[in-house]
Amino acid sequence: MKIGGILLLQGVLILAVVGCGKGRKEALPERRSGGIARVGEEFLTREHLEYLMPESEHLPLTEQEKKQFLERWVNTELLYQEAIRRGLGDDPRVRTRLKAFEREYLADHLVYLELRDRTRVTAQEIERYFDEHRDEYLYEYRVSHILVNTLEEAENVKELLKTKSFSWVANHHSIDPVARREGDLGYLTKGNMIPEFENVIFSMKPGEISDIVSSDFGYHIIKLVGMREALVKVSLDDVRQNILNKLVIEKREQAYRDFLDSLKTTMDVEYIDRAFDPTVFSTVTDSLLFPGPVDTQGVIEE
Repeated sequence: MKIGGILLLQGVLILAVVGCGKGRKEALPERRSGGIARVGEEFLTREHLEYLMPESEHLPLTEQEKKQFLERWVNTELLYQEAIRRGLGDDPRVRTRLKAFEREYLADHLVYLELRDRTRVTAQEIERYFDEHRDEYLYEYRVSHILVNTLEEAENVKELLKTKSFSWVANHHSIDPVARREGDLGYLTKGNMIPEFENVIFSMKPGEISDIVSSDFGYHIIKLVGMREALVKVSLDDVRQNILNKLVIEKREQAYRDFLDSLKTTMDVEYIDRAFDPTVFSTVTDSLLFPGPVDTQGVIEE
């Protein structure tokens, strides 16, 4: 459980609610039914605990997890109260950051609520996807790649590949540990490679080298070394969960974009400084697309 992050956000939101130390503090009774712990005048109750835990993590806590949460809550509350006593909340930079955190959290929660209701996947959709991509499950793909940190480095690798072998460039420039064996990732199958690889590998022929492919790991240049028939036959039941995850993510991305487009029809957006206009330069995918781990429990509708 992401308890550390929850507690950090808890402290941020508390600061924002109390107006960085100058607002009226919510009056709490000296004792409240369901109380778990207290630091100064601040109580942690079972009700508050439920509010602090994200909905996706409402699972029974082990006794050890409960003790760890309480210890971290106490430590956070001690530090928070001392920060308020010292007047740190009066710093304009702190106030600006707190306001930004509050906005980000509310936006993130709105996206979570909207996408939760828009990303349901039916059993029929899973079966249809499997039938349409059945051929991709019939083969194993031997893949090599070169991984670098920046787009500039990737462009340099492309130039080197005009005069050097793929294995030589991988050994000398790839930051992936497998570069020691010429970038060879071995045989991969559909479902056990990152989506960015699947997006290009299934359209390649053995011996082909891809253009630059961006992922969370960096920038790749991929070579499809060869193909062979899968050693193990794959059934729908074997990959049902993987397909579900994939379809949920795809629907989440589309729903997010549709939701933003609908908001743009009701509110004006202007990029005053053209240097920051996204139509002028490419931007990284918005983090709000993935406000948390993919939660696929209960998304299938018969």
